[in-house]
Amino acid sequence: MENKFKLCPRCKSSKIIDMGDTIECADCRLEFEKIDIKTLESHQILAISEKLEFMRSIKNNHG
Repeated sequence: MENKFKLCPRCKSSKIIDMGDTIECADCRLEFEKIDIKTLESHQILAISEKLEFMRSIKNNHG
């Protein structure tokens, strides 16, 4: 596992579960896409659940 994927982008915990295209943090229980970790600054990375909530809010406001 690459060094970038050994720390949670949110809480900086090292308790990471590698799930292929994503990693999950055992401490904060958030899942992140590896492509985001590779390409974005740590303060820009959203968890998958946060992305889904964002998309739901856009759909609810425009649908």
